[in-house]
This record gives sequence, C-alpha cells and structure tokens, in this order.
Amino acid sequence: MVIFAGPEFVALYNDAYAPTIGNKHPQAFGRPARENWTELWAALEPMLQKVRREVQTVSARDLAFHIERHGYPETVHFDISYSPIRDGEEVAAVLCIVTETTERVRAQDTLAQSEARLRALFAQSAAGIALIDAQGRFNMVNARLCAMLGYSESDMLAMNYRDILHPDDRNGDALISGCLPQLSSGRTIEQQCIRKDGSSLWVAISGGSVPYVQGKDDRISLVMTDIGERRRAEADERRLAAIIASSTEAILSTDLQMRITSWNGGAERLYGYTASEAIGQLVTMLVPDDRTAEEAAIIAQIQNGHQVEPHETIRRCRDGRLVEVSLTVGPIYDEFGHVVGASKIARDIAERRRAERLQTVLVHEMKHRVKNILATVLAIARQTLGAQEGQAAETFRARLMALARAQDLVTDEQRDGAELCDIVTEVLSPYADSRFSIDGPAVLLPPKTALAFALGLHELATNAAKYGALSAAEGVIEILWRYDEEVGLDFTWRERGGPDVVRPDATGFGSVLIGEVLPAEFMGEVTIEYASDGLVCHLTAPPWQDFAPM
Repeated sequence: MVIFAGPEFVALYNDAYAPTIGNKHPQAFGRPARENWTELWAALEPMLQKVRREVQTVSARDLAFHIERHGYPETVHFDISYSPIRDGEEVAAVLCIVTETTERVRAQDTLAQSEARLRALFAQSAAGIALIDAQGRFNMVNARLCAMLGYSESDMLAMNYRDILHPDDRNGDALISGCLPQLSSGRTIEQQCIRKDGSSLWVAISGGSVPYVQGKDDRISLVMTDIGERRRAEADERRLAAIIASSTEAILSTDLQMRITSWNGGAERLYGYTASEAIGQLVTMLVPDDRTAEEAAIIAQIQNGHQVEPHETIRRCRDGRLVEVSLTVGPIYDEFGHVVGASKIARDIAERRRAERLQTVLVHEMKHRVKNILATVLAIARQTLGAQEGQAAETFRARLMALARAQDLVTDEQRDGAELCDIVTEVLSPYADSRFSIDGPAVLLPPKTALAFALGLHELATNAAKYGALSAAEGVIEILWRYDEEVGLDFTWRERGGPDVVRPDATGFGSVLIGEVLPAEFMGEVTIEYASDGLVCHLTAPPWQDFAPM
C-alpha cells in the first residue's frame, strides 16, 4: 500500500510496497511522486488527480506501467485500487492498494501465444489431427483430416471413430479394448479407413492421452498420416523383389564405385558366388583380364543417365570358367533423380551360341544335299524325257533352277526368311534390267512363303518371255508392291508393250501355282487380268505375325 498525500502527492508506503519500486526505495519515501516516478508520471498523475477531483475510487486489473526500477526500463503490470482519503470535505490523500501481476500477465501472454501456435499447427498441419473421448466420439478435427476423409467438420463432430474404419474393424468392443488403449499409450498403428465416397484409405495413426476437465475421462489425441502411396510402393517393391529373386536370369546392382550391392539367385547359379560372397566386392571380379576396360566404360555411360543396350560379352565364374552372356545395364536413381548405381541383367547365351553354330553347320549341309538332290532330279528328267521332249525338259529344268535359287536365298538369310526384293532380283536375273521397273519397300517373307513366291514369279517371267511383254522388243514389265501394318501386302505384276493378250484355253502348272498355291501360302488373294495391253497379276495378303516389313 502507498499513500500519495497532499497536492504534491508525497509518497508514504509500507514494507510490502518497497519491492515493487526496486531501487527507487528508500529515497522515494516521503518525497513527491513526480521526483521518483518521472518515467510513468504521465500515466500516474491523471489517475491520482481524478481521485482527488471526483472523489471516487479508480480501479483496474493488469494495468501496464513502464518503469525503471532496476536500472533498465521494463513493462510491469498491477491490479490497482486508488481511493480518496478525506479530511473533512476535501481529499487530503490517495490510498493506493496494488498487487503486482507481471508474472501472471507474462504467463498468460506466453500461454496465449502457445495456444495460437498450437491452433495454427492444428489447423494447417499436413497430417489429420483429431481429439476423441473414451467412447470414440470426435470432439475436435482439423481441416486436413476432413479433406483426407471427405467429410465436413460438422459431419465429423457428429461421428464416432468406428464410423471411419474399414468394415472389418468396426467392432465396438474391439475398438474400445483394442485400438484406443493402444493409441492412448502413444503407440502407432496402421488401419484402413473408409472415405465418405466409399473409397479406402490406409493411414498411420499415432495418439496420446490428453488430460481433460477434472472428474471427466481424459481425451485421446489422434494424428493420422496418409500412407496409401507408401503401402503401394512397398507392395510394388515386394513384387519386384520376388520377381528378381525368382528370375532365372542373373540380376545384380552396383554403386558408382562398381561395388556389388545386390545379387539374386540367378546370379548365384550363373557365376557360382553366393550373395554373401558377392555383395560388397568389386564387380570386376567377374570380368576377364582382357576386358577390364568394359566396366569403366559402362559406369561412365551410366553416370550420364544412359541405358546400355544389350550386348554380348564374356564373364568369369567363381571356378575360373568363362561364360558368354548377353548383358543389359541401366541406371539406378535415388528419390531426387540422381544416378547412384547400375542394374545389370546377364543371360547365359552359351547354349544359344552352340545352337547357332550347329544350325549353321546343318544349313550348309542341307544346302549341299538339296543341290545334290536337285541335280539328281534334273539328270533323271533328262534321261526320262529324252531328246524328243526337249521343250518339256527345258521347262522342267528352268523350274528346278528357280527353286534352287529361291532355296539359296532363304538359307543365306541371317533371319528366318528372304527379302521380297532379293527374290524378285534373283528370279529376273536372266533378263535385261532395262525391261523391268521395280519399286517397293523391304518386306521379309517366311521361308515356305518365299519359296512359293519365287516359283510363282518364275512362272510369270517364263510366260512373259514366251507369250507376253518379254517376247516383244519394246515390251516392259512394271513390278510394284507396298506394305502397311494395318492392310498388309499389295503386289502387282503389270506387262506392257507385248503382243495382244489372249486368255489360254487350258490351265497348266503355272496357272495352278499362281492361282491356288500362292493364295494359300500368303493367306490372301491372287487375281490375273488378261487385259488387251498386257497381263496383270495382283496379289494381296493380310499382315500376320511371321510376315512383316524389315
């Protein structure tokens, strides 16, 4: 308590007041207030004058004063009650009863700031947050949780925790005795929830017990995080790991220092090292001494983010044996898109290479035997038909030679078949190039189809030489074809400049071959037009698996 007496407000105070003015005590005692309360006199004097003038009490809670009481300025707070002390009809002094509340005000400000921060965190959190009671009823929810589940805040405040769970988890007893006690103890659980639209949502839920009003059950705080992407990624990783582990191909990975970081069962079977033996070792242990530069070149390419296309090379097994492999290498990226390593897939091609070598030997032997057989057939034909049948023998010989040339084309191709343009060029090689106009894209024919096509083309050329365009000095033949992946093959043989065309009265081997065999082999249609200006043969065939452009 302090009494400010007289018109100069001389300060008279008790011992309990002294600490509130700090180092102003004791010189402030018995002196006018203006002398020692200079820095707050502008706020203090109006209140004292009001009490003297209006003869009434002035009071306030947590009133702020700016004062220097410990050698530095500070803001302090007081609960005050200023009352007049009368001397007759006049006010002789002002009685001030003050209680310092600085610490309480500061604590309230700190609490308010903390609450504001918590409310901002609650409202703006990237996680869904809720407060529920012991029965699972929602008491508070934030905007993120509402967005995750598709409900409005008012919807959720009318709901129970069990209402958002997957149907398999909607058991009241299990909810109370299971999930909520786990959450209230601070554990994290993963559960599948149901959105308002009926879709499912996997969430990780952590919680804790929150003390509540005395005499009431504590509340439980829930923090829910959407883990759907994580669970999908984990499922993908498990599937990928299972595929890699069960693959018969050797799959391994390395870091950019060429140290092995993973090793599947296929790698164990191919190279002979177990995973524990290989992981952590340099991948160069698999590289023969004469190929050491390969790995450095591969890593250099991988560091630039490039895929190393499949290529054939040699690798060394644990027992020192060298194996031929087809190797594919690709970059491994981290979550930031940086290249951190390389994945390698190796296929043992030793059996394939042996099969290829055997196939080459067999093809050459087959070609030799086929030529011998054709030569034998030709000799038998000459002996059988005799000199009096020279024309028939010559025709038969020409057909055999056409078959032999087509056979050579098929067996000389590295791929399984012959290229259409090569067949046309080979069959027409006995005739002058100036007599033909040839145009069309590269198209690969299967072996059996190629043989039939060669024989059919030979029959057309033979007929043209005897009766058609090639029998006349000015005659020419236009050969055109096109291929479309949707439509298929369209092939045309068109003769011009020859003698008038007359439809034959009888059909021979050539007609049967072109009109029946070719459509069956191509699974298409053949039409022959005996136009007055020249014969036209048109072949159409749909696309199929073994018949495609090169």
